[in-house]
Amino acid sequence: MLGAVFTLIFVIGSILVTSLIYLALNPKSVNVEGEGADLRYIGFALVLIILSAATIGAMLLLGKAHNAIG
Repeated sequence: MLGAVFTLIFVIGSILVTSLIYLALNPKSVNVEGEGADLRYIGFALVLIILSAATIGAMLLLGKAHNAIG
């Protein structure tokens, strides 16, 4: 049961990280100029760092749970 929860967290985190990378690197958004665009990219970078850390943490916990079970 615990492994399923960590797997779900990992999958959701992976989807969020992938979609945010797509949004950050979307060619339509790269053409936007101005101060707001810079803040947007900084925000995307911070969110990506947090989500990546959470996803990797879930992956490590999933591996630990798997080793404890098997």
